[in-house]
Amino acid sequence: MRIIRQIALVLCGSLGLIGGVAVAQQAPPAHAPQIHAALNSTDELMADLKFLCELAGPQGVKGWKLLEPFLEETFAGTDPKRPVVVDVLFNTNGSDIRAHFPLLVDPKKPLGQKFLTNLAGIGIPNKRLTAGFFQLGGGNEPMKGAAFNGFLRILNPPITYASIATDRLLLPANLPDPTKGAVIAALLAKKYDVGLMVKNVKQAEADQKARRADFQKAKENLLAGLKKKPEDTPESFAVQKALLEHNLGELERFIAESDELTLGWITDAPKKEARLDFELSTIPGSALDTSAKLLGQTPGMFASVPRSPDAILSGRLHFPLDEFRQSSLLASLPLYRAAADADIAASTTKSAEQKEATKLASKLFFDMVDAEVKAGVIDALIEMSQANGEKSNLVFGIKAKDGQALKGILELIPKMYADYKVQLDVEKVGDYAIHSIQIPENHEDFEMIFGKGAPVFVATGPNAWWVAVGAKSLDQLKLALAAAGQGNAAQANNFLTLFGRVGPWIEYIDTRRARLDALPSDVKLTEADVKDRKDRAALRKVALDTFKSGKGTFETKLDANAGRVTGSTRFDDGILHFIGSAISDFSNKTLK
Repeated sequence: MRIIRQIALVLCGSLGLIGGVAVAQQAPPAHAPQIHAALNSTDELMADLKFLCELAGPQGVKGWKLLEPFLEETFAGTDPKRPVVVDVLFNTNGSDIRAHFPLLVDPKKPLGQKFLTNLAGIGIPNKRLTAGFFQLGGGNEPMKGAAFNGFLRILNPPITYASIATDRLLLPANLPDPTKGAVIAALLAKKYDVGLMVKNVKQAEADQKARRADFQKAKENLLAGLKKKPEDTPESFAVQKALLEHNLGELERFIAESDELTLGWITDAPKKEARLDFELSTIPGSALDTSAKLLGQTPGMFASVPRSPDAILSGRLHFPLDEFRQSSLLASLPLYRAAADADIAASTTKSAEQKEATKLASKLFFDMVDAEVKAGVIDALIEMSQANGEKSNLVFGIKAKDGQALKGILELIPKMYADYKVQLDVEKVGDYAIHSIQIPENHEDFEMIFGKGAPVFVATGPNAWWVAVGAKSLDQLKLALAAAGQGNAAQANNFLTLFGRVGPWIEYIDTRRARLDALPSDVKLTEADVKDRKDRAALRKVALDTFKSGKGTFETKLDANAGRVTGSTRFDDGILHFIGSAISDFSNKTLK
């Protein structure tokens, strides 16, 4: 029963039902976004977890046999074939959560009796206040030892749901069927295992303005919560604040100006894969709509560069910047420059000459960034590959207004780092000059990934610059240079692709962690530290064993068409096997 109580606390916390959320004392205004999440059914959840555990082999089967009765007890009293629904409710005071659980109808017992008994069993005591209305824990006041404090209303037939919230005002006697609203019905129709939909039904300019005004309180609270740490310089803290303000500005636009935003997870047992879908439509004429319509107009410079068959990380991004993003980035660049200059000035290991060279290189770099932001697009490629039994190779490229400007930074490298050797103009490929950099030995992380003495090449040209690292990277760079800029109309809508193979990265992490843990240290580890280190090592071992077959890939694709953004991230059965192994490992250790 103790573990059930712990899981109940986690579940309640994940729904935002305990603490950390501003209390809503009024109904959401008409202009507020409608936000709903849904679990399709506990039957579907059980089937997915069974599939994941069984992918892990005999230990997974054993773990499922322990997990299944635990879940049956956790969801006792609920109808396993109907959805669980969560409403996120906004108003000028903040936000709150209301959750709805489908009740199993037993003609021989009062509706909800089994569910209420089960809540008491997992640490949520309850008492009847009026017909169909119950206090959970201490209601408005926290009750010592209670996993949750709030209220519950039973919605009678034909609805037969139990609705839960911290605020009793969110549970009126006339609460409607939680599955029948237009927005939640649209989400449920998509048949996601787990889904989330945000919809702005009211879309007039006045409604958008009201939503922005509502968001200001949350924005002010988040900015007030950003505190300067003792190790932060004034310049670095200014950068942190600018970054948070930019991200909040982005979030504000999505809340105020989205028409509809949907996220949905599907575990597909027949295909042995899982998928996270994304859909976004914007309010016509809004700034977010203008931004979205910039996407998917033309293929990026690197769309025509093929993915390596040995890729462990492969990405293409073609992202035009709208006025908001340009102005925000341009306003923050002086702060980044100042922070970099302050770090250089504070260095105790660089000589005066090295500081001068580093400061000049920093200026040249930020001048390049400034030019690219003003050009209004981020167009980039990353391709990291690793053949069996070999070290990795990296090719990175980014479109630039003047890619040749990077050469000025290369000329400064020997003045910044005396043990680095740079050779300029070692080769010419079309419009690009190729330069080489020799990295000194004993850079352990670099050598772990690319190998001892791995060459580094930089290509500079009129409209891009490239970096290539690794024994085979120069040949790969030349192939990429030849393929770049050949995109066609069929590639135009896709503005982001990202592919990865997890196994090699787990190997890197494990090797690095083992090396660091073996270093002598004057810090004595506590028992908790030792346990945490062992737990993390055990999890890495599970991952290493799972991904050694070469499986374990993910791939994200995002497309845009006339301002509508759609896409998905696909996870193969290697990643699902790892998830199943982690779940069954938890079951075998905790539920036995």
